[in-house]
Amino acid sequence: MRLTSFERAAGRRRDEPEAWVGDATLAFDPIEAGRPGARRLGALPAFGPAAEHVVDLNRALAMKLALDDVGAPEASADSRLPADALAFLRRGDDALAAAREALAFVDEVLRRYDPPDLARAGVLEPRGAVRLCAPVPRPGKIVAVARNYPDHAAESGGDAPTEPVLFLKASSAVVGPGDDIPLPAASREVDYEGELAAVIGCFTRDVDEADALACVAGYTAANDVSARDFQGVRGQHFIGKSCDGFAPLGPVLVTRDEIDDVQGLALETRLSGEVVQSALTKEMTFPVARLVSFASRLMTLEPGDVILTGTPAGVGRSRRPPRFLREGDVVEVTLERIGTLRNHVVAPRNPSRSPE
Repeated sequence: MRLTSFERAAGRRRDEPEAWVGDATLAFDPIEAGRPGARRLGALPAFGPAAEHVVDLNRALAMKLALDDVGAPEASADSRLPADALAFLRRGDDALAAAREALAFVDEVLRRYDPPDLARAGVLEPRGAVRLCAPVPRPGKIVAVARNYPDHAAESGGDAPTEPVLFLKASSAVVGPGDDIPLPAASREVDYEGELAAVIGCFTRDVDEADALACVAGYTAANDVSARDFQGVRGQHFIGKSCDGFAPLGPVLVTRDEIDDVQGLALETRLSGEVVQSALTKEMTFPVARLVSFASRLMTLEPGDVILTGTPAGVGRSRRPPRFLREGDVVEVTLERIGTLRNHVVAPRNPSRSPE
């Protein structure tokens, strides 16, 4: 399943709050589901009649329960399938099963000759009518890995480490697909790092490597943006990795069951159309299972935590001459089976303005 968080576009109204299904009326409350800015859990089907649309999973399950004559369908849907991504991940396999049930319902409805109006019910939205957000908009923590590709370790002037080198990145740095990466006014050396990200799906502590992937909910693309002049010369590694907008994630969270070999994916980063990084995840010094296991020995990993698995060679700092991000650049990180995370680089934000 391809999961995302989304917000309905501002100015979009639902003048008809009821969804008509044959001769029956489902009296859904339209306020929260239709309110611009209300962040919802969605699915982006790759195929079938709902392709090119976003499915509001919680809303779809509520509609199914209403048609099945279940009492208080919206409350029942909320208890089984939260509309919040982090709450969804905390519910684990039960919530994932409910999401599959909701998606199957939408697919079956759309194949009918005279289907209910899913748009009026707040179940289905064209992709152009919503803003996609990061699949996990505010993870509890981001655990990142340094020099996990031998070629990147070499271009950084060192050998591959003998054990995973972990560091933390602020979750406030997370932005979604299509969001801007603002250049900090204090930095002149902002760099890109295309990566595979693993999202934890259950409370994980001291897990063996053989069992570690079972603790992963799914995978997404990431850009571990870095202010090199703070990270390296000044020794400010955490702040150099944690500026606003320095952790783009997306475009979707692909659930673990849809990726049979996470170490067999192609990764490519393009900077304003030029391919600057190209690798396979099998080139990692420490595979995803090893990273999850190693981190879990030191701390409890919680549902929604994100592990950035390292970047391959080709970062801007190591190019000759160095190529740091500039206003107007477009950074695209493409991962096989997941899709392309695209972000625009913009000038520093006006400090007098509050973040949106």
